[in-house]
Amino acid sequence: MGNPVVNFNHMRIGKKGGGKNWTKQEVESRAEAAKKFERKKRLKLKIPDWLDDSARKIWRKTVKDMEEFGVLDKVDEDVLGIYCDAVSKVQEANRLIDEHGYTEINRSGVKVPNAYVQMSQRYAGIALSYSNKLGLNAESRARLAKRQADGEVDENEDLFN
Repeated sequence: MGNPVVNFNHMRIGKKGGGKNWTKQEVESRAEAAKKFERKKRLKLKIPDWLDDSARKIWRKTVKDMEEFGVLDKVDEDVLGIYCDAVSKVQEANRLIDEHGYTEINRSGVKVPNAYVQMSQRYAGIALSYSNKLGLNAESRARLAKRQADGEVDENEDLFN
């Protein structure tokens, strides 16, 4: 289990805020990094055409839920689409597990896990991996803010300037 995420509002100089005493430089650095995530102009993300209705519903909810963080960008559309598709497939696999059960009898007459269980686990792993990449969970957003606050440089940053 990772370190608990510390909300910027709880960071106080010289006071405990999630397990450590924050220095003035750390608080200012993290606050400055958080400002970089603020959008000056609201972007409208476009749902990829290849998503089915279930994944489109997840897309709309995710974009709405993440709106206040301003983490998602136009370049994330396809990656977000993959995340939404994976979540949709997890939901479908879980529905099929409820319908058909966790196990089945194979050709040899042996009780084995249902194929839908593996499908659910595989797509859940994809969804979790992509949620981390997109900043869709608190830990990944905090890790990104910390990297910026600590002054870590993106080696590829100059490629886009």
